[in-house]
Amino acid sequence: MLKNKKHKYIAKITLGLAIVILPFFTSCEDSVVDLMPVANLSDMTAYETPERCDLAVVGAYDAAQQGRYGDSYSRGYPFGAASIIQGEMRGEDMNLTAEFFALTYRATYSTATANNRYMWETSFECINRVNTVLKGIDYALSIGVLEESRANQYKGELYFLRALTYHNLLIHFALPYNVTGNNNYGLPLYLTAINTPEEVAAALTIGRSTVEETYTQILTDLNQAETLLPETISSLGGASFPITRAGKGASIALKTRVFLHKRDWASVEAEAKKLTSGATQAPFKSEIGGYALEVDPATPFWSYQNNSESIFSIENNSADNASVNGAMASMMSARTGGRAICTASPTVYNSKYWKADDKRRKLLFYRESDKYYFNDKYQNPTTNEEYAPIIRYAEVLLNYSEAALRAGHKDIALNLLNAVRNRSLADPASQQYKAAEFSTTKAFVDAILWERRIEFQGEGRRWEDIHRLAVDDMSPSGGIPAKLEYNNMKGLGVFVVGAPIQDAWFGSALFIPYTDKRFIWPIPVNDIVRNPTLAGQQNAGW
Repeated sequence: MLKNKKHKYIAKITLGLAIVILPFFTSCEDSVVDLMPVANLSDMTAYETPERCDLAVVGAYDAAQQGRYGDSYSRGYPFGAASIIQGEMRGEDMNLTAEFFALTYRATYSTATANNRYMWETSFECINRVNTVLKGIDYALSIGVLEESRANQYKGELYFLRALTYHNLLIHFALPYNVTGNNNYGLPLYLTAINTPEEVAAALTIGRSTVEETYTQILTDLNQAETLLPETISSLGGASFPITRAGKGASIALKTRVFLHKRDWASVEAEAKKLTSGATQAPFKSEIGGYALEVDPATPFWSYQNNSESIFSIENNSADNASVNGAMASMMSARTGGRAICTASPTVYNSKYWKADDKRRKLLFYRESDKYYFNDKYQNPTTNEEYAPIIRYAEVLLNYSEAALRAGHKDIALNLLNAVRNRSLADPASQQYKAAEFSTTKAFVDAILWERRIEFQGEGRRWEDIHRLAVDDMSPSGGIPAKLEYNNMKGLGVFVVGAPIQDAWFGSALFIPYTDKRFIWPIPVNDIVRNPTLAGQQNAGW
C-alpha cells in the first residue's frame, strides 16, 4: 500500500503543535497517478479526481507510519515502529544492550529529548493530516467526485487513525483515566484542518482538554468509524487491504482497548461480543472481518501479510521503513543484519506462567555469544520489511477475558483466557487453566495479565498495561518498574524457566512511582515555547 518515499507529503512546516501547513504531494516521474507540480496545487485541487482522493487517504496512513524525525522520515514515529519500541522500553520485559534507547529505558528524558518530542510532534502531524484529508473528502463528495459509499469508507478510516493516535498520546502524556492529579490534563483536541495562518492562530488558543473529554472524543471517532466502514477496505482498483487499512472490525477492536483503559468492563464486553459472534466458548471467531486465532502463534509475524489474526497493522516495506536506526527487526533481532539492541528479558522468560514447552518460545532467538535470548517476531533485519502489529484478535479476546472477570463473569473469562493460551500449549487438555486453580479473583487477574505479557512481548503493549494499572484495585503496577541490566547478566545463562530474578541483575533503572513526574512524558519544549496556551499547561513537575 505504501508508496516510495518520493510520494510522501512534503513541507511539514512546524508551527505550534507540529502543525502541518501544506498537505500536498510531490510530483515524480514514477507516480502512480498524474500529479500536478506542488507549486500549482491548491488545497482542494488534490481532491478533484477519485485517484487523488485515494492517494490522499494513503497519505494519512503514511503519516501514521512515520513523520518527520529531525531532517528525515526514517524512525517510524508514531506507529511504523516507535510506538512498539517505546512501549517496550518504558516497560521491563525487554532489556537494553546499548545506550540507544537509554533515556526511555532509564526514564532520564526531559522536555528536549528526542523520543518523547517526536512521538508528540509526529502524532499531531498525523492528526492534522487526517483532518486535512477529511476536509478534502467532504469537498470531493460535495462536487460529485466521490460516491457517498466511497467517501464514507475514507472518512471511517480517517476517524480510526485519529482515535488511534490520540489514544497513544494519552498513555504517554496524561495520567491514567482513574488517577487524579496533573489538573486532569488530557490533550488539545484538534478536529479541523490547520493549514492557513488564520487556522494556525486559532489553533494556538486551544488548550488541553480533560482526560475524560479526550476519551469521549476518541470514542466518538471510533463509533463514527464503525458506522461508516465496510468490513474490508478496497482501493479504487479493487485491491483488498484486510490488514493495513482499517475496516469496521478494527474500530470495534480498538474500542475494546479504549474501554479497558477506562475500566468500563460492560462496554468492553459489549464491543468484544460483536467480534466473537456471541460465542461463550472456543473456538472464537468473528463474523465481521473473519478474524480468528491462528493455530500457530508465530503465523501473525512470519506470515504478517496474510493471516486471520492481524486486525490492523502498519505496513513497512523495503523502500519505506523505520531504517536501521528505528525498525523493529533492526532493533530487536539477533539474526544477521540485526543490531540486537532490545532483547528479551528473564522477567518474562523465567516466569512460572510461561511453560517451558509453550510454542511461543520459538518466537525467541538464542545467541550463544552472550547466552541471551532476543525477540524473533520480526525476522527481516536486512530489509526491514515488516508490519507493525497495532491490534490482533488475541488482544480482543484477552481484553474481553479481563473485563468479563472483573464484571463477575468468570466462566467466559476462563474460556477466553484458555482460547489464547491453549493454542500455544503442548498438551492443552492437561495444561489448560482450571477454575479451581484460582483461589481469588486477584490470582485470576494476575494470570490474565501475565498472559498478556507473554503473548504481546515485543509488540509495545507492556507500557499500556503499566499505565492503565497504576492504581488497580487488584494488580497495581504502581508506576514504572525496576529494570534488569543486560551487562549484569550477559554470559551468565540467566534464562532458566522458573528461576527467580536475582537482585544483582538489576541496574540503575529503579522503580519510579506513578506519582513521580517521570511517569508521564512532558510536552516538548519546542511547543511550550511556540504555543502560549500550552506553556501554562505543562505536565506537573516539568
